[in-house]
Amino acid sequence: MYDTVKLSYSLLDNIVPKDTEVFNNLVNITESIDVHTQSNWITGKAKNMVIRRNANSITVQGSLPKYQYGNNLQTLQRVDGGLIIDELSDLINTDLSKARLQRVDFSTNIITEHKPQYYYRFLGHLTRFYRHSDNSSLYYNQGCKKLLFYDKIKDAKAKQMPIPKQYQNKNVLRYEMRLLKQVKKFFKRDVLANDLINKQLYNYLLDKWYEYYKEIEKQKSKINIMSNQITSPKDFDKQLLIGLVQSLGYSHIDDVIEQMKTMKVFNQKEYYSRLKSKYRRLSKVDISDEDVISEIDMKINEVVLSEKSM
Repeated sequence: MYDTVKLSYSLLDNIVPKDTEVFNNLVNITESIDVHTQSNWITGKAKNMVIRRNANSITVQGSLPKYQYGNNLQTLQRVDGGLIIDELSDLINTDLSKARLQRVDFSTNIITEHKPQYYYRFLGHLTRFYRHSDNSSLYYNQGCKKLLFYDKIKDAKAKQMPIPKQYQNKNVLRYEMRLLKQVKKFFKRDVLANDLINKQLYNYLLDKWYEYYKEIEKQKSKINIMSNQITSPKDFDKQLLIGLVQSLGYSHIDDVIEQMKTMKVFNQKEYYSRLKSKYRRLSKVDISDEDVISEIDMKINEVVLSEKSM
């Protein structure tokens, strides 16, 4: 469930490797200088991972699953993150196990019945977070932390990533927690790259990821519609009417008809009884009470149970 990380290896507190040792196995190497401060840095890449060295540190940033699989749709196991750190350490001749964690994204994919955007309106307010959405994503922002729900297939196609077979022709909702800064404050201690394989730390992240989801106020559908009964616009009109009637309740409709009767809206008295008969019948139509958000609740709970069993 680890995705993007940022690691910082201090050159002030640890062994200082030579530039040639760090960049010899990298590609797309560039040197830059700040004209105002005259400070300089060197940047290179190992697949998607960006390695940057300045006078004080070496930073490594990128998606661990994308480095491993060529995409970040596939879920990276906890121990695999440690193996990637070891591989990168060998590649740049630097012991990254001593690098401090400065950012970590924690996420998974959920295959859903509907398109991801359909679920956003059922995910409501979250205390101390700012909620906003666009055409494809739902965000909860809070300074150094961010929660995201988005269409992972749409995202992967936009970034021209290959779609793994298990996700092809599927609706895939991504739920992601990003710790963008102040990682030490979040964990209440310094976290090193070597800690990423620690089960206790991993479970702490998993618990927080789950807790934030549970704290989001969930909205239920106000009108239930039997979508499997709709094949034409006329069918939609009928199902919408049934949904509205059952949402309001027959007693409310009966009161409205009685008010109309008092106001003598119709010339023919039988119209009132016909209306009452019609709406009493619609109020008794058996429709499925689809609690949309329970699907996501169940699948996220399954992820937590599965991850903790490993």
